[in-house]
Amino acid sequence: MSHPLPFSLPSSSAVLVGGSRALQHTSPAWVACRQFVRALLVSGGSIHVGCATGADQSVFSSLSGSARVSVFAAFAPSGAGSFSGSAASAVRAFAAAGGSVSWLAGGSLAVPLVARLMARSIAALRGCSAAVFFSPGVGSLKVARAALRSGIPVLVSCVGLSQAITPVLAVTPVLVSWLGQLFWLYAPPVQSALL
Repeated sequence: MSHPLPFSLPSSSAVLVGGSRALQHTSPAWVACRQFVRALLVSGGSIHVGCATGADQSVFSSLSGSARVSVFAAFAPSGAGSFSGSAASAVRAFAAAGGSVSWLAGGSLAVPLVARLMARSIAALRGCSAAVFFSPGVGSLKVARAALRSGIPVLVSCVGLSQAITPVLAVTPVLVSWLGQLFWLYAPPVQSALL
């Protein structure tokens, strides 16, 4: 692995944090995600996160009531519209502890689930200065591509990834260090001004 470049954002930046729904409590990536989130909050940042099991749940499950964590749920407060990959009870517990939850952030229950989940993720991206993923799966990579199209840099944690494997996105990554962790940084392509 090459020597990482330093990465930083202004301290008050909002960051989308997410990743695989299959991330387990005992995995190194789960631990790295929780450590990153705590370091980001200590540095003055705020967090936008989805409502799924795995990486999303690792973010908000230990931060109940934090004013700088916003959960974007694809389901209703009753749990209607959730599915097996939703952390519905954990999101409701977060809200009950005073946490900020945007219910049905991907549209009404009339919107099909897959479209609602993507729309929820796009809503969570709004206002963010970066998107960070831990063990991203297919859905996370779709959100990463949307972030890049919107000019938002994407960082993918190196924890749990083989040194030779990086997620496939349209731009070449650079190894960076941020808040004590290593990430692959995918910077949005720079568009030349049209004359």
